[in-house]
Formats: sequence, C-alpha cells, structure tokens
Amino acid sequence: MKTLITSLIATLFSITLFAAAPVEKPSDASAEKLVEMIENTTSSDWATYAKAAELSINWNADLALAKEWIDHAITVERNHKTLEILGDYYVRLGDEEKAFAAYMEAIEINITNTENLDRLQRKVMVYAKELKK
Repeated sequence: MKTLITSLIATLFSITLFAAAPVEKPSDASAEKLVEMIENTTSSDWATYAKAAELSINWNADLALAKEWIDHAITVERNHKTLEILGDYYVRLGDEEKAFAAYMEAIEINITNTENLDRLQRKVMVYAKELKK
C-alpha cells in the first residue's frame, strides 16, 4: 500500500511538473532566429542543432523541421541529450512507444550521470504507465 501511494504521488508530481512548465509560443521572429541559428553554425555542431530542435518541439512549432534538426544532431553525436530530445519529439507527436524507446536508450548511454538519469527516469515512468494502458 505504501509503495502504491508513493508511486501515485511520484506520478502526479511528474505530470504536474510537465503540465506546469510554461510554454512560450514562438513569434515569427523566434522561429526565424532558430533557422538563422542553424544557418550560422557548422554541420558538425550537434549541440546547436539539438537546441534548435528542442526549442521548436517545446514551442510546438515546425515539428518536421525539428525532426530534421534532431536527426542531424543524432547523426553527428548520438548521446543522451540528442536521444532525450528525440523522445520529446515523439511525445509531442503522441507516440509513447518511440518516446519510451528513445528515453531508455538515452539512459543506457549515460547511466552514470545522476542528474540526467533522474530526469530521464521521470519521463520513462510517465510514458511506461501510458504504454501499460
């Protein structure tokens, strides 16, 4: 019973945390800045591509462009951050299975970093429960 209550509290906290995060809608200027950011970087700069994709996904802006950017970032550097953003992309599309798989791979790649591990585990907990339904 104690475990059930703890799990429910953790789940509610995670859902509340994701739901409470303010999401800023991009202005046309913001979207243009993302494109400009990509145009002004090198093709080997995975972090800039990942950041642009992350912002675009968070703003629910051009998801097709965000997918291109995150795929490019993963091609350059397959790491926990790029895979987490890929998972976030799939969440935005409503594909919990692919999101779960991306988050699990991100955990496997960087299992020793507790800060990243905690954040990814929270995401996995939320979407694993969705998959069980």
